Amino acid sequence: MSGILLPGQENQPQPDAGEQPSQEGSGLILPSGYSSTKEKPAPKEVQATPEPSPSQSAPQPPEPGNRQPQQPQMDLTYPPSGAQVQCPNCGTAYTTPIFTIIDLGADPMLKGPLLGGQINTATCPSCNASGQLSVPLMLHVPEEEFLAVYVPQGGGLGDLQGQKVIGDLTQALMRNTPKEERKGYMLQPQQFIDWNRLLEKVWGFDGVTPEMLRRQREQSTLMQSLLRIGNDDSALKIAVERSSQLIDRDFFGLLEQLAMNMGSQGQSQAAQGILVLYEKLLTMSDAGKEIAVLREKIQGILGQITSQTTRSELLDLILSVWKDNDEEDGDQIVNAVVMQVGQAFDYEFLMELASRIEKASEDEKEKLSELRELILALQEQQKQGQEAMVQQLQAILQEVLQAPDTEAALRQHAQYIDENFLGILGANIQAAQQKNAGAAVQRLQSVYQQAVTIFQEKLPPEVRLIQELMAAPDSGSVRKLLKENRSLVTKDLVDNMSLLENQMREADRPDQADQIKSLRGQVALMV
Repeated sequence: MSGILLPGQENQPQPDAGEQPSQEGSGLILPSGYSSTKEKPAPKEVQATPEPSPSQSAPQPPEPGNRQPQQPQMDLTYPPSGAQVQCPNCGTAYTTPIFTIIDLGADPMLKGPLLGGQINTATCPSCNASGQLSVPLMLHVPEEEFLAVYVPQGGGLGDLQGQKVIGDLTQALMRNTPKEERKGYMLQPQQFIDWNRLLEKVWGFDGVTPEMLRRQREQSTLMQSLLRIGNDDSALKIAVERSSQLIDRDFFGLLEQLAMNMGSQGQSQAAQGILVLYEKLLTMSDAGKEIAVLREKIQGILGQITSQTTRSELLDLILSVWKDNDEEDGDQIVNAVVMQVGQAFDYEFLMELASRIEKASEDEKEKLSELRELILALQEQQKQGQEAMVQQLQAILQEVLQAPDTEAALRQHAQYIDENFLGILGANIQAAQQKNAGAAVQRLQSVYQQAVTIFQEKLPPEVRLIQELMAAPDSGSVRKLLKENRSLVTKDLVDNMSLLENQMREADRPDQADQIKSLRGQVALMV
C-alpha cells in the first residue's frame, strides 16, 4: 500500500495485493517538529482573550448519569451540560460543555483539566477567541475535606439566587454521596468569587504557592509578547535579556504545552510558529542552552536503542544516564526515553532491573530502587492517560455513529480527530468484522474515510505533500506534485523525509522507508 499507513488502515477490507497488515499500532509517524495530539499531565495556564457570556446564567446541577448527547464525555459522576455561547469577538453562536459539580474523589481525571484552565472555558470555532465562562461551579476535594463553590461576580445572579444555586448544588452532591462518607464540612461550602483564588487553593494542596502561580502567569504574558515579535531576532534578543529571570525550564514547558494545544486544534501554522520561537530561545537563553544539552543527551540515548537492543543493554544505557547526571536531568532523560520507547520497559526489563537490585550493594540498591519506582510511576501515568483518552474518544465515536450526518458530527469534533481516534475507529471496524456485522462495518468504514479526510486537512502542508508523494502512482505524478508545490520543496523537507525514513525503519516498515528514500533523492535534486 502506498502512502503513510494511518491507524486502523490494517482493518480496512481491501489491502493491496500481497500486502500484510501492519501490527505496529503506532499510528502516523510525523516528521520532527510537527505535533500530534497527546495526553499530558497538568496543562499549564495560558492567557485568554475576552470572556464570552453564556446565555444560561445559572445552569442546573446535573443528576449523576444524565448525559447530554451532544457533548463527548468520559464516564463521569457529574457530566457537563451544554450551554449556548455567543462569541464576543465575532458573534458566532455555539454550544460548549459546562460543569456545575466536580468531585475529584469520584472523578480524579478532571484535576488536570481544572488546573490547566480547560474547565468551563469556551473557544469560538470561527475565530478561536477563548475565555473563562462566568458560571457557578461546586468543587469537592474529599481527601482534603474541602468543599467550595465558585459564584462569580457579574454572572447575572443576585444574592438570593446565588444562595439558591449553592443550596441546589450542595443537595445534588449530598444525594450522590453515601451516608457513611457525608461529613460536616459538606454542609458549609467555602464561597469564592475569584476563579484564580479557587485554583490557588487547589494548587496549594499539592504544595504550589500563590507566588509560583503568579510567576507562571507572568511567564504566560511574556510568552505572548515573544510570539508577537518572534520574527524580529534583534527585538527578540533584547526582550529575552530583559526578562531572563522568567525564562527557565518551566517557561519552555509552557511553550511545548501551547504548541501541543494548537496542534490538537488543527492550528498547525500557529503550532509551528511556537516551535520556531522555542528553537530560537534555545540559543538565546541560559535555560535554553541547558535544555539543548539535555536534548542532545536524550537523542544520543534514543539513537542507541534499536529493535535489536536487549533489555539488559537498555538497562545499562538507562543506568549510565541515571548515574552520570544530577537528579533533575536524570529524571527528565528517563522520562523522555520511557515516553519514546515505553514498550521496551516491559516485564522482562523490570525483571532484569529486579535482578540487578538483588545483586547490588546497599547504596546501589537504594539508587536502583528509586529508578524502578520512577519507571513504574511513569508507566502508571501513561496508563491512566491512555485509558482516559480512549474513553473520551470512544464516547465521541459513539456520538458520531448515532448522528444523522456523520461528517457534520466529525467536523464538530475535528480537534479530537487524530491518529489515536483513527486507531480506535479501526479497532471498532475489526471487532464488527469479527462479529460479521455487515451494516456496522459499512457505516464504520464510511466514517473512517470521512475522518481520514478531516485528519489530513489538519496536517501541515509539508506532511500532506509527503503523503501525496507516497501515494503517487508513477514518477510522472511525483514530478507534477513537486512542481505544483515548489514553495514547499526545501532543505527542511529533505531533512524531515530523512528523519521519517529512519523512523519507518525503526518501526520495521522497510518498504515504506525505501520509498521515502527514493522520493527524498528526487526532492533533494530540486533544492
